[in-house]
Amino acid sequence: MNENLKQDLNKKAPERTMLIAQLLFKEKPKEVAFEEIKETVEDILGETEGVTNSPKMPIFSLKNYRTNFKKEDGKEYNSEIDNGDGTISVPVMVNFIIGEELKPLDDTLTTSQFWDFRGNFSDFKYHTTVFGMLSDAMEYKEQAELFLKEIETAVKCFPTAEAIFIPHSGKLTDVNYFKDGMKYDLAGRFIRTAVNARFFRIENSDDFVVDTLGMFAFGMPDVQVHFHGLKPDDVVNYVYNIASYQFSEEFPVKSGDTIDGLDESGHISADIQWKARYENSLVQPLREVLDVNCGEYAAGKRN
Repeated sequence: MNENLKQDLNKKAPERTMLIAQLLFKEKPKEVAFEEIKETVEDILGETEGVTNSPKMPIFSLKNYRTNFKKEDGKEYNSEIDNGDGTISVPVMVNFIIGEELKPLDDTLTTSQFWDFRGNFSDFKYHTTVFGMLSDAMEYKEQAELFLKEIETAVKCFPTAEAIFIPHSGKLTDVNYFKDGMKYDLAGRFIRTAVNARFFRIENSDDFVVDTLGMFAFGMPDVQVHFHGLKPDDVVNYVYNIASYQFSEEFPVKSGDTIDGLDESGHISADIQWKARYENSLVQPLREVLDVNCGEYAAGKRN
């Protein structure tokens, strides 16, 4: 990257957010009948009720995916949703917005980080959006599983889509990359699809920052390494591995813990231990990250 990027650390990431995916098309996608979409949704996500059968914005209530909320004092609730413990159980709704014109992405910081896609975002002219309303209140692994199934459903319904864009993380991937990733475990599939490893060189220095962007959607920390003297590709693979471990094991690393580092060949080694701690990110959006102090390769001021 030769272009200097300006950032604004007053721009904060939300504490938690709904997961949204955009399927991208070069030509306007063909219309798909409501019943055909419903059949595909039920094949992947289970029994549904059609909330609206609008051809442009179909919405389905999912009986197998529910979110719990506290009851409001003095309000009566249907016995079908009342859990009897002061909470109610509400089904998540999967929403599609079909065949909208795609606006240009005027965000250089985001477009500079499309490492997993060969092609130009500007080649795409239309998008279909899919998301689960109320899903952001779910347990994070269940939310991630639902999100991936929503994308799988959309890909089957709209086979002319060529790419998938995840707005919250700026991750852009080929549809076939998503399909190939379905063979991995939940952490692997989610990170391949919705977590972006970004790479920045610090101006007027030989220092670099590699971080992940995407875990904040669950209210969980991303990963960051501020370094010099390491191969950036090795560090990218490293932060993906740490993010996958954190996701799979329910974010067990605590501030002050040591974690496996990289050896001279760029492989993760238990013989090398690097200290980690939680702090604010160096690159926007401002959010909590697990910063890994990579010993002799660490850059920046550290206590």
